[in-house]
Amino acid sequence: MRMNFVFFFPDEMKASSVSCYGNQHVEMPNFDKLSQEGTLFENCIVQNPVCSPSRCCLMTGTYVHNQGHRTLWHLLRRQEPSLFRYLKKSGYDVGWFGKNDLYSQDYLEELCEDLEEKRYGYQEAPSQKTGMVCKGENPYKQGDPMYYSFLYNPISTENGEIIWDEHVARGIDFIKSRKEQSKPFFLYLPLTMPHPPYNALDIFQKKYTPEEVIKDLIEAKDTKGKPDYHALIRKYRGLEQFDSEVFAQIYATYLGMNAYVDAMLGGILEALRESGLEEETTVIVSSDHGDWAGNYGLVEKWPNAMDDDLVKVPLIIRTPGGKKNHRVREQVELFDIMPTVLELAGVQANHTHFAKTLVPQLLGANGNPNRAVFCEGGYDLEEPHCSEAYNPEGEERYPSIKTPENIYYPKLLQQKEHPESVCRTTMIRTLEYKLIKRTSGDNELYNLKNDPEEKENQYHNPEFAGIKRQLELQMLEWYLRTSDTVPMEEDPRGFM
Repeated sequence: MRMNFVFFFPDEMKASSVSCYGNQHVEMPNFDKLSQEGTLFENCIVQNPVCSPSRCCLMTGTYVHNQGHRTLWHLLRRQEPSLFRYLKKSGYDVGWFGKNDLYSQDYLEELCEDLEEKRYGYQEAPSQKTGMVCKGENPYKQGDPMYYSFLYNPISTENGEIIWDEHVARGIDFIKSRKEQSKPFFLYLPLTMPHPPYNALDIFQKKYTPEEVIKDLIEAKDTKGKPDYHALIRKYRGLEQFDSEVFAQIYATYLGMNAYVDAMLGGILEALRESGLEEETTVIVSSDHGDWAGNYGLVEKWPNAMDDDLVKVPLIIRTPGGKKNHRVREQVELFDIMPTVLELAGVQANHTHFAKTLVPQLLGANGNPNRAVFCEGGYDLEEPHCSEAYNPEGEERYPSIKTPENIYYPKLLQQKEHPESVCRTTMIRTLEYKLIKRTSGDNELYNLKNDPEEKENQYHNPEFAGIKRQLELQMLEWYLRTSDTVPMEEDPRGFM
């Protein structure tokens, strides 16, 4: 019997906002139950703090610098091996409902049998009632200080009825459509929540109050030595005008979005139970990166920011025969999912990668306490085509986001006027320390033992000079070991 997989993949969910990761406010019973039935990885770090690069690394087991996947616009191309190709060639059905931000268009032609439906809309509606569950229009007028806050009004429901995310609803139908003789499947559900704008169905957006969560937020004034782009983001978005209650409202709304995502996970898990597929399906829950959601007086994310709010995400895996209620404290990387899935599926990877299988941990082992993990982001002046503010000559890249009416306009304007604020950046993180090196501006060093909230930058503190040097050497060695990937295929040297 081949293993099936469900990969439930919310967008922009930080680990600290999840109940089974210690958040005392949010109610996420399905996340809690899944963690009790499987393995929870306490320290899962992404390879990039932005969606597309993080997903490209996830599917290949390679770092950002291996193939240049550091931008929103450079996706996996057909010459690159990836998890979905391995599974398809091994006889798996790949069910995919949700956003792309991952594969180039010609690669999608190979992988998606329903590509035309994805592009132009499905002809048949899902069996569950679906509708708008987030986003909508900005409720504030331009010029209002709240306009660029990402905080939107809740979406009204009828008598508190839950409307299903369309992608989850189609995922449920996919599970229920499986027959006994069907091929094994990998169901991929990359959702759009809790990605900003911050809003949800009213029954979830109003679930938590600012008064409940305000004490959990770190204010900008309580930090020391943060890089300049923190202040620039607040300036360009007008966030410096807000008091702590506004950021608490943003955070409360973000937690409500998480509660909605949890309800959607419950529907998927129930479908697996009802279909009799639970005992032959591995369920993976994680996210591509996190979100400040009001912390440090900031919203959303930044391409070279390495705060744990952005780089530390939940990772929970339940597999048949796996150890239950197992927690792994040691660090892992998000792209470890790729070799883990392949091992469970009995499929061999035939390309060079740097990810490590997590199957031993799923069976009850601990991780490697000495493992350092890495994240990269940003882009420098000599590569303007990488910037979100870049306009290719003779054309306009996504012109709608380059006007003041668009909620992302301050972000692009800052990158245009202060390109050094989004410079190339690399992070090394151990269980005890985090070092962040930049090609411009402020470097960072945090003592995670005494300062897990990363309030005080110790980079220039002479007491940490030895630690800094050790981490710098470790980072250099990592770059040496991972500087390139050699193809497995050989080329004839003669004139063949």
